Amino acid sequence: MTVFDPDEVLAVAQHLLTRCDEASNRSAVSRAYYGVFLRARDMANISDRHPKAHQWTQEYYEREGEKTLGRNLRLLRESRNNVDYSTDRHVSQKDIDDAMKRSRQIRAQLQVIAGRKQYRGE
Repeated sequence: MTVFDPDEVLAVAQHLLTRCDEASNRSAVSRAYYGVFLRARDMANISDRHPKAHQWTQEYYEREGEKTLGRNLRLLRESRNNVDYSTDRHVSQKDIDDAMKRSRQIRAQLQVIAGRKQYRGE
């Protein structure tokens, strides 16, 4: 049982976008990734904090036949890496919009998977 709901991280990402500055925009993209990554990792029962946990989570969903979800996680992580580590360029509105849209898509995909698991009694 978790004591923290990763969806709260997504709410923080949305709030950061209201600030309209470079640091907040970068942080919003980063939070959008972590909000869905944490949910996906927990649903995949990957509890390890190993640096490869991100890769393992993506691969888990790909193995489970959720290739689009695995791909979306990979692409959003790449966006997160770009905003967190690339200080030589601005984050464009398109970068932000794409990341936020992708995080909503991933969250919706995870909700469908959770519903299926609940239906099957898993």
